[in-house]
Order: sequence, then C-alpha cells, then structure tokens
Amino acid sequence: MDSHDSDYVRSVDLETQRVIDAANAEYERSKFDGGDTSKSRKRQPIDIDDDDDDVEDDINKGKTSAPEPKKRKQYADCWEHFTVIMKTDKTGKSEERAQCNHCKADYAYNPHKNGTKSYNRHMEKCKVMLRNADIGKMMVNSEAKLQARKIDHMVFREMVAKCIIQHDLPFAYVEYERVRSVWKYLNADVKFISRNTAAADVYKFYENETENLKRELAHLPGRISFTSDLWTAITQEGYMSLTAHYVDRNWKLNNKIIAFFAFPPPHTGMHIAMEILQKWKDWGIEKKVFSITLDNATNNDTTQDILKSQLMLRSDLLCGGEYFHVRCAAHILNIIVQIGLKDIGPTLHKIRESIKYVQASEKREILFAKCVEAVGIKTKAGLILDVLTRWNSTYKMLDRAIKYRAAFGNLKVIDAKNYAFHPTEEEWHRLKQVCEFLEPFDEITNLISGSGYPTSNLYFMQVWRINEWLLSNTTNPDEIIRKMIVPMRERFDKYWEEVSDVFAMTTVFDPRFKLTLVDFCFGKLGKNAAKRKIEDLRSKLTTLFESYENKSIFTSSSTETRETNQESEENEGQKTCFGNYQDFFAFRKETVVSSGKSSLDMYLDEPPLDTKNFESLDILMYWKDNTQRYGALASMACDLLSIPIITVASESSFSIGARVLNKYRSRLLPKNVQALICSRNWLKGFEAYENEEYEKFVEDETSPTFQSIVDDELDIDEETS
Repeated sequence: MDSHDSDYVRSVDLETQRVIDAANAEYERSKFDGGDTSKSRKRQPIDIDDDDDDVEDDINKGKTSAPEPKKRKQYADCWEHFTVIMKTDKTGKSEERAQCNHCKADYAYNPHKNGTKSYNRHMEKCKVMLRNADIGKMMVNSEAKLQARKIDHMVFREMVAKCIIQHDLPFAYVEYERVRSVWKYLNADVKFISRNTAAADVYKFYENETENLKRELAHLPGRISFTSDLWTAITQEGYMSLTAHYVDRNWKLNNKIIAFFAFPPPHTGMHIAMEILQKWKDWGIEKKVFSITLDNATNNDTTQDILKSQLMLRSDLLCGGEYFHVRCAAHILNIIVQIGLKDIGPTLHKIRESIKYVQASEKREILFAKCVEAVGIKTKAGLILDVLTRWNSTYKMLDRAIKYRAAFGNLKVIDAKNYAFHPTEEEWHRLKQVCEFLEPFDEITNLISGSGYPTSNLYFMQVWRINEWLLSNTTNPDEIIRKMIVPMRERFDKYWEEVSDVFAMTTVFDPRFKLTLVDFCFGKLGKNAAKRKIEDLRSKLTTLFESYENKSIFTSSSTETRETNQESEENEGQKTCFGNYQDFFAFRKETVVSSGKSSLDMYLDEPPLDTKNFESLDILMYWKDNTQRYGALASMACDLLSIPIITVASESSFSIGARVLNKYRSRLLPKNVQALICSRNWLKGFEAYENEEYEKFVEDETSPTFQSIVDDELDIDEETS
C-alpha cells in the first residue's frame, strides 16, 4: 500500500471513530434526560463490524456509513407487564404509548421525559393482572381486595432474628435450601441473607432491646434485687449470669437477665465483685440496688462483703446494707440434707449400683421387667438414677427404688451370681424411714423453686416448716435419723439466724397475715422469746420505712414523679371540689403528725384480711390499689416482695445456655452468646422456657382402621342427636 492509500485509510478510521464517539455521547445524554437511572444498568456498547468486505465497500465508496444507535434496554420490573405501541389519536397524530399487557390500558411514553411511576401504580390496581397472578404472591388489603404483596426487608430481617433467638436456631438457618425455597414461594422479591448478616441482625436486636430495658430501669419506681451464679459451658469456658428482679411501673414482677458474659479465671470473690459492680455501672443502676442472692460458696461471702462496702461508700444501700445479702435457700437445703445423707452412704451406694446394674443392658432390663411382672407390681414409673449434687434427685431415686423392693428381691434370687448389690431387710426398712423423713424437704424445695408464688410473701412459712420438722424428729425412734438431725440442725440454725428477719418482713406485707403469722411461728419458741422477736421486727420495719420516707436516702427520680403526680391530682381536686378547704387540710396534716402514727403503724394496727375471702389475692395489685393511702410504704412493700429466695433464675439461664452452646454450636463468640440468651429471656421469660422442657409429643404409629373411623362417626352422631 502506497502513502496515498495509507493516508486515505487513516482518514476513514478517524471518521469512523468520530461517528462512534458521537453515538456514545448521544447515549450518555439520553441517559440523564429522564430515563431510569438504575445502578444495575450497563451501557450498551456500539458494535463495530470488522468484516473486511464492509470496510472494502466503504473504502470504494469513499466514505464510512454511521451505524444506527441501538434502542435502550428497559430494565424496570414494570416492563414485564407493559409494551410500547404506536397509537393514533383523534387528530390523526401517531405517538408511542406504554400499554398494559393485561387490561390494555395505555399511558404516555417518552424514554427521555417520562418515568415509570404511573406504570407501577397501575400494576397495584390492575384487576386483570391481579386475577391472573399467583395467589402465593398476593395479599388482601383493608378493603378485602387482592393486591400485589410488598415486603419490607428490614421487618423481614428482624422477624428472622427473633425466630433465631426464640427457637434456638443456628445462624446458618437463613442459608438452608428448603427455608429459602419457602421464602421465595411466599414472595419472589425476598432478599436472602447470609449467616453473618443474621448474626449481625441478632446483635442489633439485642442492642436495641438493651437500650429499651435501660430506660425502663432508669425510670423504675423502686429498687432492684439480683441473683448471680457461675456456669461452665461445654467448651469449658466460664460464664457469669446476673439477673434483675423488680416490680415495674405496671406493678408486675419481672425477672430479666441483664448480663450473661464470659468469665475467665480466677473466680475469686474480688474478681466476681468487680465484674458485678461494672455491670451495674454499665446499666446505670448502682444506686437502685436492694439485695443480691448468692449460693453458699466461700468466694461469694467475699463477693458480698466487697459489693456492700463499695455501695456503702456512696450510701447507695438502705439501713447500712443490713438486708443486702440473701443466701440461696435451695442451696442451703441441699447442703443440710447432703450432710444428713452421709450417715447412710453405704446403703445409698447399694441402691445406686442396683439401678446401674439393671440399666446396664437391654437384656438386664428385660429380666428385671419379668421380675416386676412376677411379683405383681403395677406401677409404671421406672427407675431413675440420682445426681450426686442434688439431694432431691436422691430422694426421688429412693422413692422409686422402694416401690420396686420386691422386684429387686426376685432379681437377687434369679441372678444371684451377678447381682451382688441387694440391700438387706434392715437397710430397706431404714431407707423407707429416711425417704419419709425427706419427703417434706422435697415438697418445700419444689414449692420455693417453682413459679407458683411470684412474690416472697410465703417464704417465711415454708422455711419455718423445715425448722418444725427437724424439731419434731429429734425424738425419732430410728437412731440413724436422730444422728442425721444433729448436724442438719446446726447448719439450719445458722442459716435461719441470717434470713429470718427478711422473710418475716416480707410476710408482714401480705395483708392477709401481717404480724399474725410471724406471731404464731415465734409463739412456739415461748412467750418471752416471741414478744422480743416481734418488738425487734417492728423496730427494723420502722427503721427501713424511715429510709423510704427520707428522700435523701431513697433517691429515685421515678418515685418523685409518682409522688408529684399524686400531689397534683390532689391539688386539682382541691381547686374544683374543695376550693375553700385549705385550712381543714392543714389541720388534718398536723393532727396526723401529732398522733405519731405513720402509714406503717396504720397498716400494722388494722386487722388482716380474711384468708377465706381473699385466698387468691394478688399482693402487688393490693398495694397498687392502696398506693395513695400508704404512700412510701407501697414502694417498700414492692421492694421486699421482689427479693428472690433462691438463685433458680440464674440456673434457668444456664439451661438456656446449654441449648445455645452445645456440641454443634461450640464456636459462638461470647458476645453472640450473651445476645442470644438475654434476648430470648426478654422475649419469652423463664416460665415459658421451663414449660417447653416438659412438652411431650405422643405419636400413634398405628393407622386407624376403617371400623374405628366408622365407630367414631357414630359416636359423634349420637352426641349431636
């Protein structure tokens, strides 16, 4: 190719490039003149046909033909239901219109000026499209008409987070294939999320609920009692639980886990106390603490001493922290009974080994079942093995084993060669007496560990029954039982000396008992002792009540608000109904002060309510109804009634933790563990979780016969006729 030809080709290439650049510039200009600006749109490149023949034709013609610019692709979802058509108006002018594929309605169309809002609005009300649509993608509106379902993805993600929290699901639940297919069927617009997003959503929900709970506690009318305990997870990591117990502004008793965090060694009293103090400070409730219930571990004694001393530095406790520390009654009972069971250790060993022998293999279980049938035992309750650290499980083991006493004797005859743990007749007789001795302890433990009594007003009587039972068995004819009672009484007396005042005070605030129940129990100690204890109890109640009346000590902004509201209501009443009664009200106030009777004295001097007529009385509702009458005494009653006698709330949180942290989910971050456990407690509470543990699903493996179906239908017909 000579220089002339090369210059000509170069000029052709430049001309072609100029045309291409002009076309692309026109596309960019149309893009910003009113079309859809979706980020997902990609610019359509101008195709260059490099076919040699075409280039040669262009060269022969002496010029390059400009390519036709391609039509813009329509990306909006509405174009699945609309088509651009040419329509002639009344004047004969043709124009482009966007026509609905279903009802044939048309709208103005101009790719450079019109958007897609009118098309989207039409899709929501197009009757033909709604009639032909998949019902799975529709919903009924407030007018009972079908319309396209819209999904709020933020609401959807929050619901998924709650589902994971409440049902102990793994974060990978959102990635399950079948779960996603269900979501896709319910709404095709659903956006799937990953397990990491699900974990972030759960933690975000926890943070939001934490802020809500902080605001609730900040405006709480009264004080808060706490329980705390330590737990070792399946990963061998240590965790601490801190639960708040309080009566809210609606006069409902609440139990909320406010912290469930990883707690590495050392588990010293100092370390525990510093962590609890930090949590109280983080929640802003260090000035609202009333009491803390701990078990009888040695490090907890140090913990409560440090906590009390730190809170007393700022005078945040009432009455010098006299009612700050409460020992767990269930733990004390466990220690007391375990001490007594040491004297029958060899006999208990024989029972445990006998049960282990029977349950060791299926062959032995079948053999034992034949022994049960041979001696004619009809009970369906099977044998159970106890947990050494829980005495009431030992009682249940003995109770079941005694029922199968004859069957064990028959097993000894049939399998004498292998079965070598059979108790003697004397040991069986002693086990029966021990079981009868422990039965009241089991009843009391179940009572105080359950959720039957939401407040602590009946704890005094239950603990007093233990004292009565031990006293009555000091003269038991069985020497072993008398020997058991001596160390049990020593430990119980030490515990009773510490908690009797607190439990007696909570009983006083039951309007059905007041001082009568305490007087009845103390009366068994003798008249002089009873009189001295009653006077001491009234003195402590008066001292505590003065603390509540003194605003400098009981500083609760919410309580001040409640008092202000009451005063304002009273002032309004004076202006309307008693506008000229100011002198009388001043006289009445002076008279009450001069009489020396406080609201506490008025409450105690009035006769108690009839227990027959008020057997199912809601104690908190009573104090709610009498708030204006008793004033600060109602706040004092709520704080005392919310004191937990046992740490069962913390132990329940460990049951939740065992489901969250298991062998399949052992790598959860501690912050996610806390978010899951606390959020679940705030959503469901403890009682709902405990009920789930006892749900039994019975499946009938046999299909119903035709005759049984006919018989059922005949029975129904007879009942309706």
